[in-house]
Amino acid sequence: MLSSDGGSLVTKASEGHAGTVSRDVCPLCGSTARTRFRAIERGGSTYQLEQCSNCGFVYTSTARFDTADHGDLSKLYWRFRSRHHQIRRLIHLHLKPGSQIVEIGCGRGELGYIMKDDPYGYTGYEPASGLSRFGQQHGVNVVHDFFRPETATPADAVVIDNVLEHVLDPQQLLADAVKTLNGGGLAIVIVPNRDDLRQMVPSWRDARHWIPPDHINYFSMSDVKRMFAHCGLQATPFGFRALTLRDYRYFARAALETARISLLGHNVYAVKPEPQGAMQAR
Repeated sequence: MLSSDGGSLVTKASEGHAGTVSRDVCPLCGSTARTRFRAIERGGSTYQLEQCSNCGFVYTSTARFDTADHGDLSKLYWRFRSRHHQIRRLIHLHLKPGSQIVEIGCGRGELGYIMKDDPYGYTGYEPASGLSRFGQQHGVNVVHDFFRPETATPADAVVIDNVLEHVLDPQQLLADAVKTLNGGGLAIVIVPNRDDLRQMVPSWRDARHWIPPDHINYFSMSDVKRMFAHCGLQATPFGFRALTLRDYRYFARAALETARISLLGHNVYAVKPEPQGAMQAR
């Protein structure tokens, strides 16, 4: 998991008590105008969620400076998910052999592990010490550090899988990633859905949905589209593109995504436009 700085802090975030920061502006649009959204009781603490009065984004008013789950290396294990295979299929569908894949906040490196025999280069960035070491010990090219655009090499795909909900400045992190992306490359983002239908089940909601201080940003689909548009990209849901016949249990989700209905998590990608000169050369 990525630390909460995400490469840069929200402009007006200030250091608070015991390793926390106060979030005084909206992480997406920078507005200071906001209203109380809801209070969450968790782990004996109360967390206040705010809603931006300008763009409607929901975020916590305070956050830990470091949200990385450093973990105990001896207790870690692989956690392969269907989404890892779906991301891999999107990459195979769109990119040529030899393309370079960069994953930001790669955790243990599950995507890199399942792609180890694929004809692509893979680099994952993970600041959490236990997670990065676990991936490295299993032969995955994981850099134990934050992703920094000024030192990152150009990529043909950037993957940000369940990371933006943890970082102080999700818009800036996405923008930094897109800067390093070659023309025609893929930006792949997965984030939880603020309006996820599953939150109607109390046990799921308490374990996975409104869970500060782990999740400090809560995205609607309109938020995701706005973030991509800010980077000059058009967000497209995975739909059926990332599925095979063996993924029949995800067909209902894909059909809803195709109809632009988002009831579960937001799984989206975009293709970065080619530079104008490159297009003319073709």
